[in-house]
Amino acid sequence: MNREIEVEEIYLMNISNKEKCKRLNDFLLDCFNEMEAVDQNMHPEVHHNLSEAYQLAKNYLRTLEEMS
Repeated sequence: MNREIEVEEIYLMNISNKEKCKRLNDFLLDCFNEMEAVDQNMHPEVHHNLSEAYQLAKNYLRTLEEMS
């Protein structure tokens, strides 16, 4: 699954902003760990896709936290 789509789905869920923030934080941790593993295996194209999804999640999280 495209990780950016996963972020979009979390952001658009019909749940509280607090729950969205929790899920985005969980996603960020998973994504960071996955990027670390990819770095060790030398797959820059995968790292690039993960870093785009990571940045999108950070942006949505920042927006949600500002709304609270």
